[in-house]
Amino acid sequence: MKLSSVDFYLDWPVSIKLKNLRKFVIGYLEKKGDVIRWSIVDIQNSSDSFGTKKLKIKAVLSN
Repeated sequence: MKLSSVDFYLDWPVSIKLKNLRKFVIGYLEKKGDVIRWSIVDIQNSSDSFGTKKLKIKAVLSN
């Protein structure tokens, strides 16, 4: 088993409600590998007019 650490920004669209955010993030991470652990380390307001936010995600995945 190979573990990899990833650190990236993910857009959080307004259409995704807070109670569905976990499913949204895990769904994105599962495309990259098996999720061991993950966390949101920062949230920034985007400069676009749609009101999206940027989430900074740190995760450990196994391939």
